[in-house]
Amino acid sequence: MSETDPTPTEQIERLEAEIDELRDAIRRSRRLVVVGRACVFAGLALLAGLLLGLAVVTPMRMIVGITLALGGVVLSGSSVGSARQFELSLKRTEAERNAAIDALELVQLGDEVRR
Repeated sequence: MSETDPTPTEQIERLEAEIDELRDAIRRSRRLVVVGRACVFAGLALLAGLLLGLAVVTPMRMIVGITLALGGVVLSGSSVGSARQFELSLKRTEAERNAAIDALELVQLGDEVRR
């Protein structure tokens, strides 16, 4: 090993930190999916209210309703895609971490038969 190569323990620590970051990113993406869906609902509710005469129709309200609905669809859709990519990266990183742990060839002490 050269001086720049990380030790197995350092590599495992780096992978653990990366796993934590990916989990946080997945949580953020899922929150954005919920926000996007709420925007879609709010936009459609506003447009429905305008169509049913529950509110005075103005161009600004129509624009806000359409923008909320379309923006929510875009936000929700891109966040779902991001969450899936983060989940794939998480699985890959966890597999890499497990391989690094297995490479340490740790010995289990509790498996011996005592006489």
